[in-house]
Parts: sequence; structure tokens; C-alpha cells
Amino acid sequence: MKKSSFFIFLVVICASLAMLTSCEYDIVRPEPAPIVIIIPPGQVDTISFVQDIIPIFNASCNSCHAAGAIAPDLSPAGAFGALNAGGYLVAGKPADSKLYNDMKPGGVMASYSTPAQLSLISRWITAGAKNN
Repeated sequence: MKKSSFFIFLVVICASLAMLTSCEYDIVRPEPAPIVIIIPPGQVDTISFVQDIIPIFNASCNSCHAAGAIAPDLSPAGAFGALNAGGYLVAGKPADSKLYNDMKPGGVMASYSTPAQLSLISRWITAGAKNN
């Protein structure tokens, strides 16, 4: 009788451990809808690096990516040069640009950017990633 009680006890313990360790929950966060700005044919996007992109870096990036800290340097004085020298931009192609891919949902810096900021970055790269 003692063997069967011990066996039942062992089965109950193993089953309890299996139940406790088998539960796993993944939190699925939906990707925010991208903000799309349509530029009419024949018109040029008026996005500006100094007026539109530098404020994004100042608000969201410079706490870590300031001069002398983590690369790339996204300070107002060094951002354009660092992005180009470091291979973070492919002018005209946001999907091929490391800057855009790091900031989009699923990217390593996605939690530091908003959909509106990502849209501005995309528009700027699409317009040629100019230092204007």
C-alpha cells in the first residue's frame, strides 16, 4: 500500500510541475498603422533635415546618441555626417536604410520612436536624405 501511495504522490507532483511550467503567455502588440503622406505627382516633398529630422533626434535619441556616446552621433552638429559615414542611409530607399529599419516596428529602436516620427524619417530618406 505504501508503494502505491508513493507512486500516486509522485504522479501528482510531476503533473503539477508540468502544468505550472507549461503555461506561457506571449503579449502580441499590433503594429501601429503607418502614417502615409501622399505627395501629388510633379511636386517635391518639402521635408527638411534641420527643421523636421533634427527635432526628432533631439526629442528621442540624443539622450544616448549624443557626441562621444553610442554611435551614431545624432547631435545637431554631427548627425548628418555620422549617418552618412556609418552607412545608416540609402538615399531614396527607406526600406534599405538602417536608420529607418531600426526605428520601425520590430526594429531595435522602435520603442523610442512614434509612427509620426517614423513617417518623417521615411519621407526625408525618400526625398533624397539631403542636408537641408
